[in-house]
Amino acid sequence: MTLFSYIAQAADRDIKRGTLEGESREEVAARLMQSGLRPLEIRRALEGRASFSFKGLHRDRVNRRDIDFFTKQVSLLLGAGLSLDGALRTIKQHSHKNSFREFVGDLERKVKEGKSFSEALADYPRHFPPMYVNIVKAGEEGGVLSAMLIKIAEYQASFQELKQFVISASIYPAFLLVVGFVAMTILVVAILPRFELLFEGVGQSLPLNVKLMMDGARLISNHLLLVLLFLVGVPAALIRYLRSPAGRETLDRLALRLPVVAGFVRDLETTRIFRTLEVLVNNGVHLATALRISSGVAGNREFQRLLQQATAALKEGQRVGGKLKGSGLLPDLAGDLLSIGEESGRVGQVCGQIADHYEEGLRLKTKRIIALIEPLFILTIALVAGYVVISMLSVILSINEIAV
Repeated sequence: MTLFSYIAQAADRDIKRGTLEGESREEVAARLMQSGLRPLEIRRALEGRASFSFKGLHRDRVNRRDIDFFTKQVSLLLGAGLSLDGALRTIKQHSHKNSFREFVGDLERKVKEGKSFSEALADYPRHFPPMYVNIVKAGEEGGVLSAMLIKIAEYQASFQELKQFVISASIYPAFLLVVGFVAMTILVVAILPRFELLFEGVGQSLPLNVKLMMDGARLISNHLLLVLLFLVGVPAALIRYLRSPAGRETLDRLALRLPVVAGFVRDLETTRIFRTLEVLVNNGVHLATALRISSGVAGNREFQRLLQQATAALKEGQRVGGKLKGSGLLPDLAGDLLSIGEESGRVGQVCGQIADHYEEGLRLKTKRIIALIEPLFILTIALVAGYVVISMLSVILSINEIAV
């Protein structure tokens, strides 16, 4: 007899964990089902421990790339004529990543047990958001699951491309910021104290600006650890606060009031919302459901509340376009175009046009902001370093004149 550990689901959907002895996994599964439990995972007890240790060391987890690969592969195999469980089995057999293979195997088992594909995906909300699940459900109901998965893959690729564009554009300014901080630290900690020894030996009184710099450099050099703790602790405390509900509310409201940031946030949220509405509505999802799902896609809570209000208004028979236009959050043009789409019955197509327009504007604004930040950082670093160097040279030249 072998000891197996199991994870099972009871009739009330509670998750049960425990161990059972048996000759095989099949025997343990049968005994669990006889007791009214639906097995989710069964493995040898020692195997479970070894697997846990391995994952902890190597971080062998299912990630975003795995989900993107999974979406494309299922779509490809279904389009080639395979059944859904056959497609999942094929993906599992050709996977070299343990966690991904187990993940696909769990999905295959759920489908074989009678769950629809969308229901099986809904059990993994961390990997499959409501938008993904609803599009899959629409594909199942319409018999076009392969086509729907292609749409999801395109949607994910477009947002990943936009995200990578913003990240790539931010790398060089971030590099300049780090280099400038390191240069200022070396100047204050290593170079200025040496000048202080020189000036003390001469006995000449220093100008006020130079004296303040020297006092600041001495303070930082003598309490370097405290200064570093302050530089790390204050941002860490700020980040912790901003991650709290109250901090998130404050940050979201502030982001919509700052002159440059507000335009960037509006374009970003408009692109996210209307791209999601386009994909959902064009694939058979009702507009009320699409609005509810889009509220979860929006990153700013002010936009989330707006979409929730628009969903309620739509259920009461009101037009969504007018509700969005009068909010002051989304651009008036977007609200007007959506109203036209509602009147003409082309909501999905119009949402796509809105998303294209504001995504192009977002890319242009990002380029302009980055183009402004780069020389601003360089100029700031040059001014600070130049001021310190010129101040030191002026004192040194004055000492030379006295000596002469």
